[in-house]
Amino acid sequence: MTNMNGRIELNAPKSKVLAFITDPDQFSTCLPNVQEFEKKSPQEFTAKFKVELPADMRKGLLANLANVGIKMNFKSEVAGDSVSIHGEGRSMGMKVSIDLKMAVSEAAGKTGIDWNADVNAGMILKLMGEDNFKKVADEIIGQLVSSVKAKLETA
Repeated sequence: MTNMNGRIELNAPKSKVLAFITDPDQFSTCLPNVQEFEKKSPQEFTAKFKVELPADMRKGLLANLANVGIKMNFKSEVAGDSVSIHGEGRSMGMKVSIDLKMAVSEAAGKTGIDWNADVNAGMILKLMGEDNFKKVADEIIGQLVSSVKAKLETA
């Protein structure tokens, strides 16, 4: 299991941020490389997406993982200013899961999201190695954050 965490600062009101990150129709538009999306309820959705390894990792055994498809079911829960999203699914026949917790706060006209994610990628993590896995995860997180900022700070 890999743990990742960080903080996002947004120039948007807290109410707008909370509404956005808890709406699957809106939030899913920020997930990189989504190929399929199905909203099951206001708190549940399924997404199929592709994770592409950077060119410098496409060597040896990792060449077989150059474009990995993942299909996951997500369910969110909201408690006040905290949002939890649990996702589980499969990639290459192997189980993957994520538990994402976000605490939303507002100060000095900005909204902050402190987030913590536990990712269980099982055998995929072992095949890639933790450093490579984190490098790919950091790239995906960067794309997600940029997209969320663009949608919330311009609208």
